[in-house]
Amino acid sequence: MKRNNIITASVIALGLLAVGTGLYVWKMRSIKAAMNAPAPPEFAEAVTTVPVGSVQWRPMAELAGTIIATQSITLAAEVGGTVKEVKFESGSMVKQGDVLLMLDATTEEADLAAAEASVRVADANIRVVEAQVSLAETNVRRWTQAVDAKAGPQAELDTAVANLATSRADVDRVKAELESAKARVEQVRSQLAKKTLRAPFNSRVGMRNVHPGQYLAEGATMVGLQEVSDSIFVDFPIPQDQLFRVNVGDVVEVTSDVLGSQPVGIEVVAIDAAANSSTRNIRVRGKVSNTDGKLRPGMFLDITVPIGPEKEYLAVPSTAIRRASFGDHVFVVTESKDKEKDKAGTKRAYQRFIKLGPTIGDKVIVMEGLTAGEEIASDGSFKLRDGALIPPAMPPMPPEAEKPATAPDAGK
Repeated sequence: MKRNNIITASVIALGLLAVGTGLYVWKMRSIKAAMNAPAPPEFAEAVTTVPVGSVQWRPMAELAGTIIATQSITLAAEVGGTVKEVKFESGSMVKQGDVLLMLDATTEEADLAAAEASVRVADANIRVVEAQVSLAETNVRRWTQAVDAKAGPQAELDTAVANLATSRADVDRVKAELESAKARVEQVRSQLAKKTLRAPFNSRVGMRNVHPGQYLAEGATMVGLQEVSDSIFVDFPIPQDQLFRVNVGDVVEVTSDVLGSQPVGIEVVAIDAAANSSTRNIRVRGKVSNTDGKLRPGMFLDITVPIGPEKEYLAVPSTAIRRASFGDHVFVVTESKDKEKDKAGTKRAYQRFIKLGPTIGDKVIVMEGLTAGEEIASDGSFKLRDGALIPPAMPPMPPEAEKPATAPDAGK
């Protein structure tokens, strides 16, 4: 029984070995046949090719500009007081000289009346002492004549002369008092004028934050005023290494949704004397027309400043650009580099990495990587790989083939 089991196991093992050997031989013959078989035909990738052209372009820097009013102030109380009346509304337009706010001035008005009364008193005193001077001069003449005629004592003449000097001193004193009283009047009037705040120029007021009855301390701010004029300033920073390209009188372009779709030219009117110590940029100020009042201080504008001369740059269609994480590239179509594999005239597409510039319409500036006249793949370049076969260019259609087919005569 045990011998029969051994024989059976041996037969099965020999069978499996024979099957495995047969499969191995068959697989090796299949691999050898595949290796000796001719290579499958290579299919060409149909694409549109264009030569590398050129465009006129001037390098420009995109900067951020800020609108600045030609005149801008924050109205503040020069003297303290209680608000009596507010004569403006938030965001309203005011003209130069318009009253904006009045503080309670009853104390100053009373002081003014008292000071004016002091002026009148001093003026009356002057008339009194002038009369005294006239009388003293008469006494001096009378006693002089009496002394000369030996009809009066010298002491009386001396007294008359002394009284005249005193009266003249009184005139100087009361005149000084009059000047002091007039100065006091002007002082009170100045204090009274400071109780009324007026617009220093045509402007638009900001948000109102004062109300009647409110006490304002000296120096308290009330509202901001931004001048309204036919033009307004635009401030923008420019890198220090590009400052030589901008001069007072130059015109640069500004774009903004507020101004419309077309760029607007602004004139450079000033350049700051020092660079910012943090950014190393220099502030440039331009003036732009604002007759319609669309631009307001604090608004943001895009500024385009030229940073190089206008010249020719290489450009390719945007459809030819293949963008990838490892680098932007195009496929240059040229004669095959494999002279042993391909016959003369065979064209293939080779990957070329390039450095891109800005986009101008449907073309992209190429800064590095291509030369003028090279043929590159445009439409259909997305399906190419490095070394892909390109079919030969199709011959132009004959003129007869380009003519549209005519409809058959309906009458026949």
